[in-house]
Amino acid sequence: MTEREPLQELSTRLAESFAQTIELLGALVAAVERFYEGSHCRFVSQKAAEVARRLGCSELEVFEIQVAGLLHDIGKIGYPESVLQKFPTEMTAEERRLYERHPELGWHILRKHSALHGVAELVLQHHERLDGSGFPQRLRGRQIRLGAAIIAVVDVFHNAVSKRRRDRRVVQESPPTPPEVAYRQYLSAVHHLEAKAGALYHPEVVRTFVELMEEERRQLGQKLLQAVPVNQLRPGMVVAENYYTSYGLLVVAQGEQVTPEMVPVLVRFAEVGEVPRKVLVWV
Repeated sequence: MTEREPLQELSTRLAESFAQTIELLGALVAAVERFYEGSHCRFVSQKAAEVARRLGCSELEVFEIQVAGLLHDIGKIGYPESVLQKFPTEMTAEERRLYERHPELGWHILRKHSALHGVAELVLQHHERLDGSGFPQRLRGRQIRLGAAIIAVVDVFHNAVSKRRRDRRVVQESPPTPPEVAYRQYLSAVHHLEAKAGALYHPEVVRTFVELMEEERRQLGQKLLQAVPVNQLRPGMVVAENYYTSYGLLVVAQGEQVTPEMVPVLVRFAEVGEVPRKVLVWV
């Protein structure tokens, strides 16, 4: 064994330990996603990273944005359901004050790890807006880091199309969202982002993200994004995002076509609460 081999082995172990730490934190964040169809944090993580690549960010920047997207709501751990299930406009003044603390709480959690300082800053800023109307620091324009601006856009979009007022764990049988409703939600979210680009959201980020979502729709033959109960999935539907168990096992991957064999497996995982009872698919 050469002198460098122990150092390389140590480096590999440290990298693996860091990745496991991120996955563990991601699993904790998943506990506050009960009112979403699908995984909110993983959607934000994946799409934000792709937007960052398209905008020419470095590999390190893309990695930090991907991790921050995964952990952006870590500050909500322990929040009451009265806050988690509501949209901000529905909250009482007290609930709103608590809600607006979650970026700073997330920052306090993540900054304790020396390798996550950059990630912590993105988490702190992901609710800031260009005109200074965001929180918690009321930053404006160039004061907001690009990574935070990217996460903000993807976060707003997914909240608009996937957040629900009911706990997905206790919904037994419900029909899928009708295609026309899903399409209206999609268009409404896109129109909001485009209307507020330059005022609330980074215009280049909005343009790049909308292009990404439209490209995905075209590649799938203009199919619609729809939340479908796992026991109502049909062959030919295309899974719209990755679905993991709480311990990090990938059950079904984004882009996979639904097969007859896949459905009973997803039903079993849904019955024990390891995947949502509804999954996002292109139909």
